[in-house]
Amino acid sequence: MKCGVGAYTQKLANALAEAPDCEVMVLTGCDADGSEASDSNVEVHAEVPDWRSRRLFPLLRRVRELSPDVVHFQFPTQGYNGRTAFLLPLFVRCSGIPCVQTWHEPPTTVQSARVLALGASQLIVVKEDLRSHLAQSVQWMLRRKRLTWIPAASMLPTVNLSEAERGAVKASHVQPGTWLLVFYGFVAPLKGLETLLDVVARTPSRLVLAADLLPDNAYHQSLRRLIDDLGIQDRVDVLGFQPDQALATLLASADAAVFPFAEGAAAWNTSIDGAVAQGVFVLTTEQGGGRYDPKRHTYYAKPGGGDEMIQALQEYAGSRAPTKPSTEAWREIAGAHRAVYRELLPS
Repeated sequence: MKCGVGAYTQKLANALAEAPDCEVMVLTGCDADGSEASDSNVEVHAEVPDWRSRRLFPLLRRVRELSPDVVHFQFPTQGYNGRTAFLLPLFVRCSGIPCVQTWHEPPTTVQSARVLALGASQLIVVKEDLRSHLAQSVQWMLRRKRLTWIPAASMLPTVNLSEAERGAVKASHVQPGTWLLVFYGFVAPLKGLETLLDVVARTPSRLVLAADLLPDNAYHQSLRRLIDDLGIQDRVDVLGFQPDQALATLLASADAAVFPFAEGAAAWNTSIDGAVAQGVFVLTTEQGGGRYDPKRHTYYAKPGGGDEMIQALQEYAGSRAPTKPSTEAWREIAGAHRAVYRELLPS
């Protein structure tokens, strides 16, 4: 499913299923593709038509039929479209089944956060400071609950290409002497793509958007108009969402992966981590800007700082860092989750 939390769930489920003492089932929406679970020990039940209120008790019965020792919910995701997603944890916990929740971001409303807090036996966060971003009333409700910080790792496979392979992929997109810039992920105002398009207009570069620009989305269409106004129609390719392997290969061949967040990147970001894993130079933003992190081969410019981004590209575009395979990292993440689960189970 087109969702960073969906990709996270897939990685976590596969890593958990490697352990001999874990049997992993994923109960999710009907439109989820379970084919990639065929090579793992994960049992995918893609059978939820929607998450509206009428599904609450049928889903509760279905959860109990599966007889889990622990039920683990992920929040928030693109796929949840109704109240059942927020109510089900509480009903699961009241039925006697331990309920773990992972909050990737603060819940969308204070009311939903309160309901979720009631339903959590334990809470996992992927951002260490998430608690400080919650309303005071929600923090109070969570005061006696165990909160565990488990950071994530790259959602993409790590691709190691030879110079010849990298050159061949790059040559399929750009002419010699042109930077290949890549952006991927959901397109929304907070992503700051206006700054990136301005950078493209002022540099010898070609931008590949591994993302959707939808005809019925007003913001997406405003970006298309900006591309026309800047006269860079022939230097922006909109590929749409790409399969993981193809996307990782594209990133591994690029001169830079650029994520110009309008308010700065969060401390942990799925898109940035996926690019860092490929060894490509990553250009993103943070408040204040002006910082290069050699461990992640990432430059942090000031949001909206097109001139600073161009300077960073002139210095680092095309350079590479060692790749960072994520398999072992996800095994460690799964181990941390198993420790949480064990605390909730009878000895």
